[in-house]
Amino acid sequence: MITDWRGVKLRLSLLIAIGCGVVVLLTALLLGEQYAASALATRERLIGNDLVASVDSILNLVRSRRRTELAALAGRPCGDVLRPLSKLQTYIPYIRGANLVVDGRVYCSSGLGPIDVPLSVYLTSSAAGASINLLPQTPYHPNEPVLVMFDATGKGTGILYIIDGDYIADALSHGVRYGAQYAALSIAGVALLTDDGAFVPLSKSPPVYAMRVASSAWPLSIMVSPSAEFVSQMRWKYGLIFGAAGVLLDILIAAAYLLVFAPRRLLLAAVHRALRQDEFHVVYQPVVDLASRYAVGVEALLRWHHPKWGPVSPALFMSEVESSTLHAAVTRFVLRTVVADMSRHAPMPPLRVAVNISPRDLGRKGFVAEVLAVSSRLPQGVSLTLELTERFLLDKSVHTAAIFRTLRTQGIKFAIDDFGTHNSNLDLLGRFPFDFIKIDRQFVSQVDTGGAELIKGIVAMARHFGLQVIAEGVETEAQHQALQDVGVLFGQGYLYQRPLRAEQLASRLQEHR
Repeated sequence: MITDWRGVKLRLSLLIAIGCGVVVLLTALLLGEQYAASALATRERLIGNDLVASVDSILNLVRSRRRTELAALAGRPCGDVLRPLSKLQTYIPYIRGANLVVDGRVYCSSGLGPIDVPLSVYLTSSAAGASINLLPQTPYHPNEPVLVMFDATGKGTGILYIIDGDYIADALSHGVRYGAQYAALSIAGVALLTDDGAFVPLSKSPPVYAMRVASSAWPLSIMVSPSAEFVSQMRWKYGLIFGAAGVLLDILIAAAYLLVFAPRRLLLAAVHRALRQDEFHVVYQPVVDLASRYAVGVEALLRWHHPKWGPVSPALFMSEVESSTLHAAVTRFVLRTVVADMSRHAPMPPLRVAVNISPRDLGRKGFVAEVLAVSSRLPQGVSLTLELTERFLLDKSVHTAAIFRTLRTQGIKFAIDDFGTHNSNLDLLGRFPFDFIKIDRQFVSQVDTGGAELIKGIVAMARHFGLQVIAEGVETEAQHQALQDVGVLFGQGYLYQRPLRAEQLASRLQEHR
């Protein structure tokens, strides 16, 4: 009996192991499907958001351009206003025509002159504000889809814009170039205008992986759908990844925990303990005017002196801190220390103090209030600059742009750090109001050995966007001269000064003035 029970236990253990293996594998495959769907949704949402922003921009531009002059014409006889109406229409991009409306009837067209068409032919509502509609055609241009906008200036009175559907289709076609199978615009849920300019009834059952993104400014939405080939690729990709993970999970889980999770947890615990025990301090490296070599600012740099390990390089812990919940505490520590140091040691103004912040800081509640409080406590003549690494400028959210605007109105500057090392996105510079570009040391080190043209191009681009350039990691006189020759205004590096404690800063800055 004992032998038989052992056999039963062995078989039972084997069945349990096989059952667990099957469950893990099926779970992994299901997770693969979910992750594939999530990745597809994220990608299509990003494309959809960009397309919504493009269409919003078209509508906002049409409505705002020459609006006051056009509104003044509404209600006046067509014969008296036709010429100025036609002239004003030429200043408004994207439109086929501008039309005047009074008492609910379209009576004057910039292209056709006097007409008499009910406004209801174009849209169902003429409420105050702006209304839009999507039409397969107009009475005067059959079979040519248009987007119409009525900007009411009074009850039943206003301006009717006819926006050519080809412009909208062209904006939508960017989504196809990004990899979507098709992109379409929908208004009021009645029909679609596709990226090839076709007007089609709204589908009752959109594709499985289609993503609809609504505009917050206008009553429209964009539907983006991936191609069947791309969907298949993503499903295979995540299916293989998670399937392999399921097969290997029992073997790798202990090793993964020891090799990946345990060291990170220990490191973050050490950082948390270091914050409580005052093991961190801040040093300051001057930023100088290349022409005069006078210090015009400093960068606040976090340093950790562990009682057992000694100095710990920020490269060993900051990336983990930035991706954890500790990033807020570290940012607050640096900001508080800067205020205390600047107040206690009173360096000679005017002076910019640059503080590096984590991309996650921009998304956390209370960050703006913290920065404004710190800025208000800085001594007279000392201003704050926030430095962000380039990798965050792929998040082109409305929330981030609002933070930029709020802080800049209070005199706080923004710098993009390590420019050129991640995704040198020109759209980023146009979308966010940066004040400075900091060229990474890897480019500066080559400026006197053949890399000057690259930096010269960055300087020219910065001037185009109204930005000033700071070169990091300047170590030799040859680099200093080469940077000055290509138009760089400011420099930072060991050639001018190594990072200093706050108590040494005031006297050293005096020497640089």
